Amino acid sequence: MSDLGSELSDNPHLTDTPETQQLRQQAGKLTFQEYLVIQGFDSLARHEFDSPDTAADLSIDRLRSKDGLITKLHSDLLPLLHEKVTSLSEAMNPSELRTDTANKFALILEFQQQISQTLDQTIRTAQDIIPGRVPKPFNTSDHHFEEFKLFRFHGLDELIRQSLNNHLRALCRGYRHVIEKLMCPAARYLYYYDHHFEALEWSIYCTTILLGDSELNIIRVHWLKGTWDIVDGLEEVSSMADPRPIHGISISEGGTQDKALIQLSKPFIPIVKLSRLFFVKLSREIMNIDQAASFTRMSSDEFDKLRCSAEEIGECVKNLAFHLSEAHTDERAYTSRILIIRIEELTPYFQSYMALVILYIVPSYRDIYFRDWFVSWNTSFSVASYNAIQSVHVFEQDEP
Repeated sequence: MSDLGSELSDNPHLTDTPETQQLRQQAGKLTFQEYLVIQGFDSLARHEFDSPDTAADLSIDRLRSKDGLITKLHSDLLPLLHEKVTSLSEAMNPSELRTDTANKFALILEFQQQISQTLDQTIRTAQDIIPGRVPKPFNTSDHHFEEFKLFRFHGLDELIRQSLNNHLRALCRGYRHVIEKLMCPAARYLYYYDHHFEALEWSIYCTTILLGDSELNIIRVHWLKGTWDIVDGLEEVSSMADPRPIHGISISEGGTQDKALIQLSKPFIPIVKLSRLFFVKLSREIMNIDQAASFTRMSSDEFDKLRCSAEEIGECVKNLAFHLSEAHTDERAYTSRILIIRIEELTPYFQSYMALVILYIVPSYRDIYFRDWFVSWNTSFSVASYNAIQSVHVFEQDEP
């Protein structure tokens, strides 16, 4: 048996997992550096995360006493973890791994060790702040907790005990696969889409701002991501309302069904555009606030509703676009019924968001114009909804 094979067989620290069994089988084909890199990814994937059974003490006095640790997390440890994970991702560039393998492996080994050390510090610090489970942020009575509201610590709990654990494991397994492909002479091309890195990066970033930024800026960041689905929905609806010729065949050759879908889809464009405008406008206004207070008077429950609002509307818009795309195959009576339901469900959502915005965000502005803007937007959205519903009725009545 090779020296590497002996080390793998005799190493008491290697848990007998499918990965290590495979590593033992590959021992004769691995260089020592390749073995260390793969073992490093396996070790990171098995990193121990706290999983307590008891509830955390979230009393305001205790949380205030941990203010220094909270600052250490969002100002030092989480940015450092992000930096090291980013460096690892850059070192895993497949084309550079092919051409500069030894140097890249040395860098990867260094980053693996640094990530492990930073993870240990991050987990220990988080455990000190929240040594137990944190309930979901449905608290309606913590509006007076200022910077120590439940939603911030629930976000930290989710990062440390769920998303960081899951995304890191997936990332390490993906990188392990890249190294295995590199070792295979038959694999001419190395390709790896780093979506696990993107998910991990987003989790770390969200938790960093959750612990250190103002409530309004946290909401703004989530709105920006939530509007992606609205933008995608707008592109889908616009393509149905104004389809481009394909292979030289004009839409007029597609028959009455295509024309009916075009006429049905057009009135939905203002609804989707106004949905996007609601969040884009508010996000811009939040950015223009000079020195926004770190907290408002909203509770964790109210904060979470606003934080998730763009994502909820994005899901509604995706549903609208889907049912529009199926209009030419489904029965028109069914299509009409489901589209009207989807249109009418948007209004209560926006009304609940506007109530919170007017109560907690608008007072931050001195500009009367901004308050008037809500009236104008609401009127425009009501008109757009009415026109879309009328279009649905026409579509149903004109069934061939």
